[in-house]
Amino acid sequence: MISSRRPLAYERPVELRLNGGRLVTLMCTPFDLDELGVGHLLAMGILRDRSELASIYVCPDLGYVDIEMAGVPRADTGSLHAVVASGCGSEGDIFPDLSAISAVRTDFSIALDVLAGFARAMYESASMYRATGGVHCASLVLGDGSRGRQVIREDVGRHNAVDKVLGRAFLDGAAFGGTCILTSGRIAADMALKAAAAGVPVLATRSIPTSAAYEIASKLGITLVGRLGSSEPSVYTWPERIAPGGVIA
Repeated sequence: MISSRRPLAYERPVELRLNGGRLVTLMCTPFDLDELGVGHLLAMGILRDRSELASIYVCPDLGYVDIEMAGVPRADTGSLHAVVASGCGSEGDIFPDLSAISAVRTDFSIALDVLAGFARAMYESASMYRATGGVHCASLVLGDGSRGRQVIREDVGRHNAVDKVLGRAFLDGAAFGGTCILTSGRIAADMALKAAAAGVPVLATRSIPTSAAYEIASKLGITLVGRLGSSEPSVYTWPERIAPGGVIA
């Protein structure tokens, strides 16, 4: 007997505009678009401080987000501009000169069992994932345990989900030096670069990182954790940020 079909993962193009000019088109799940736009600019290194952000206008019907920034030129409005597919994380060269990027420096630490607990909470909150089986989730953990909380978002693209949690935390005025990113997918180069751009010191997944992500994390001071929640999680880089903790369930 053929079972009824699951709902499809919702995906559509959303244009990100900067000061009225087209910057990039993101193939995404079109929810939380203000967070997606702000997080994408933050992850690209364009937006660095809350004072630079003048306004955000979201038009879901026409599929665009227009962000106004002080002191930044209008984006190129030519007909040919980048389209980022939901399975890709960045336009252009995603492996830049790492010497030009500031390393993350913070004395923040967190225990693996605490991270695993936040990961379980993230998956338990992932309603779109449970409904479709084909949507990624991401969480930004703010704090180190008893005082910690997290922002959780979902998207058909794992990099979009990360942009959304970064955008939400940025809009809320979070200090990224005391945060962690959790993601449901593998950690590739673009994910490590997003963490570095925001200044997030810990990046973790139940999956694994790529070799390029490992190289970036090693050089830019990011603690990289894989197989989180398994009996033998792996801390690949900067293990001094992992505090003593209980057994991973």
